[in-house]
Amino acid sequence: MYLCSDFKNRLRMFKMTWDRETGGIKLNSRTEADTLGVSPRPVFFEELDLLKLSELGWKYPKSKEPLLWACNKQYFYRGQFVFEVKGANIYDAATVFLQPDADNLNLKPVDVKTMLKKNKDEMFLIESEAIEFIRDVYTQYSAALKSVENVSANQIDFDSIVAEQTKRMKQQMALVKEDCDSFDIMPLETAKAGGKKIYQTTHIDKFIASFSGGKDSQVLLDLCTRAIPPQEFEVIYSDTGYELPPSLLLYKEVEDLYKNLYPELKFSIARNHESVLNYWDKIGTPSDTHRWCCSIMKTAPLYRKLKIEGTNRQARVLAFEGVRAEESTRRSNYNRIGKGVKHSTVINARPILNWNTTEIFLYLFKHKLSINPAYRQGMTRVGCLICPFSSEWNENIAHNFYTKNLHPFIQRLESTASKAGVKDIDDYIKTGKWKRRASGNLIDQKTKITIKQSLPDFVVQVDNSKLPFDTWLNTLGEIVLYKQGDTISGELRFEKDIYPFGIQIKTGNNSFQFSLFNGSNGYLIRLLKRVLYKTAFCISCESCEVECPTGALSVLPKVTIDKLKCTHCHRCLDFHDKGCIAAESLTQTIGNIMNAQTSIDRYKNFGLKEEWISQYFAEPNNYWNSNHGLNPQYQIPSLRNWLKDAEIIDEKHQLTKLGKLLSDIYKDNSILVWEIIWINLIYNSFIAKWFATHISFGEAFTKSLLEEMIQTEFPVYKGKTIHNAVYQITRTFKESPIGDVLCQFIQEDKEVAKRYSFEDLSAESIAYSLYKYANERKINMLRVTDLYRNGNVSGVFVEFGISKSCFEKQLRVLNSAINRVLIAELNTGLDHITLREDLDPIAALTILTT
Repeated sequence: MYLCSDFKNRLRMFKMTWDRETGGIKLNSRTEADTLGVSPRPVFFEELDLLKLSELGWKYPKSKEPLLWACNKQYFYRGQFVFEVKGANIYDAATVFLQPDADNLNLKPVDVKTMLKKNKDEMFLIESEAIEFIRDVYTQYSAALKSVENVSANQIDFDSIVAEQTKRMKQQMALVKEDCDSFDIMPLETAKAGGKKIYQTTHIDKFIASFSGGKDSQVLLDLCTRAIPPQEFEVIYSDTGYELPPSLLLYKEVEDLYKNLYPELKFSIARNHESVLNYWDKIGTPSDTHRWCCSIMKTAPLYRKLKIEGTNRQARVLAFEGVRAEESTRRSNYNRIGKGVKHSTVINARPILNWNTTEIFLYLFKHKLSINPAYRQGMTRVGCLICPFSSEWNENIAHNFYTKNLHPFIQRLESTASKAGVKDIDDYIKTGKWKRRASGNLIDQKTKITIKQSLPDFVVQVDNSKLPFDTWLNTLGEIVLYKQGDTISGELRFEKDIYPFGIQIKTGNNSFQFSLFNGSNGYLIRLLKRVLYKTAFCISCESCEVECPTGALSVLPKVTIDKLKCTHCHRCLDFHDKGCIAAESLTQTIGNIMNAQTSIDRYKNFGLKEEWISQYFAEPNNYWNSNHGLNPQYQIPSLRNWLKDAEIIDEKHQLTKLGKLLSDIYKDNSILVWEIIWINLIYNSFIAKWFATHISFGEAFTKSLLEEMIQTEFPVYKGKTIHNAVYQITRTFKESPIGDVLCQFIQEDKEVAKRYSFEDLSAESIAYSLYKYANERKINMLRVTDLYRNGNVSGVFVEFGISKSCFEKQLRVLNSAINRVLIAELNTGLDHITLREDLDPIAALTILTT
């Protein structure tokens, strides 16, 4: 069966209405008066037992079928809104609020059989489309490739040729098969217009179906068994160590079911070599900004298992996964096929991307597939026992049903909170405050990295390194070492140049000082820092090993690098900030403490007022001696510190070059000036930088929450000091355009505010921000994706949250400007930005504003 593209688009548009006859849901192709805006999930008796509905007078059977449906936290019985729940958390039960006409209800189960009959045609269509998609993707990457290999020119590397032609022609090229069984390369759009059969040139070693124990992966697996020969793919379950007990049992049940149906279908479990609690002890609890557990406990073991046997080389994999757009805003932007999303050797195919929750459950009912008991208990998503991204509702269910399994993790959280000096530990856990940071600073460890000098020589002291000094050096390039006692000299070949370096070994505690002489190459310095971080903090977590495309890197039983296989591609260094997940957790808080010691409370309890800036720019050269009307003991020192951090004045309180430029601009374009001020404050002011890097866009917060977050992260500071710092930044938001115009502080009510993305950012400020970002890293080339990486502490997204589309639009404006300060290559999949080597941030801003 072949479904036309128009019909495929219609499949994404099924609407839902209540079917009061069956107590179920009806899928419709048209929007009707009672169309639902949210896809409901079925509710079973186990969830009603948890909510103690029987104690409220309700009667219901212990049926296999669902009894009612829930949209978020509102519950419906045969189309009637009957109650909602509020207030659940890991320790406290939810409160049930019955509707006036919903007392003493006697529930009947959903007539699932009749409901499925009514939805027969709609379900057939979406199933058929998904199966066709799976089969088509599989065929393109397997059968098509085999056809290519069978032609006389089968030794040609089509993949490389297509890539080279795409680069040379500056448009996407494609491999097509002609009538005479020959192959040709032509523009992709031309091939589509001519109805040509497009062949994928990427070699795939393995096809897999990812299984998690959740409803989506169940549906995905069943669809794959209906679309692909069972001997052609395998099923892998990632046991993270956080798994819900019923998920583990369900995996075994699913394995037995399909092994009986398809004996050739291979099942396997991927696990890390250490328990997740060991990693909690080594690098701290995960957080919503540093969720290391997904990489270490799930992704790394999975792709380690997929290495080509006997080679240690990472296989090229096509992974069918049960990701759905409905699950999150981020996933709603996914394409159905993603290449190199997480790993360069993996293609992700998402057959059910556009399915909704109701359709997933209808499929499970229709094909009589087992439902994870956690869904019957009320969980909206089945994942880990405890997670920085789990809801309080799911945490409550986990605590009620899996208390024993959850207990070791709660113990660790309590211990962490105690070390941090948290007074109300129960509140710290149940309100999710533990999720807002990684606790690496509370780990007992003596490893330390100190950058002693940056120019002209780059000098770093490493104390108590986990690994010998030369473990990771070979990943940079070819290394030659000359040893004389505790002093080592060497040469590094990097990008065709030779760089001399020296190492002074400190005996006794695996410490050393590394010096790169005349280290002016910014890219090399960045990679070298990552090498040193990996050397100092590596705990053999496996994460970087799966990034190695040649099999040169092995981390177990110890870190080794095969020099003959290593191509110095630097993927093991570039895959994560600092090049090492452990280093990121163990150093990020330590670094903040060092930066905060002299600057956390430096503005005398005043914010940066718009009227102060306006008055100062009116007569900047004579302001301090004028009748400014400010208190000389408090307000003047406050203003001076704000202006210093904004780079408007120097240490002698004189106007800087940037300050002069901004004073000239201010009258005609004050918002541009405030954009530049906010950029500079993020670089120079502790509290501004902390806010920008810790508060996500769209996140609600209060002043007390900000204080609690800082106190938890920096227990060395007194509450009054932290209170002052928060007060000063919030006053700045309220008394300047940074808050309302630049959207950094939008008041929602008396106590709550939110930070929003600022999409109207000027092209001039974008250029200034790019040069600041590049100068700090000593580079003049970067990519758009660099600015949207997790863990960034500066850059245009950290500063303003501007979307990629708006950012790229302004880049095109800058790229086409007569007074061009950068080159932006944004076509044919490129996202490169090249800055002029003769400009700095101020010079670029000057060109664009004068």
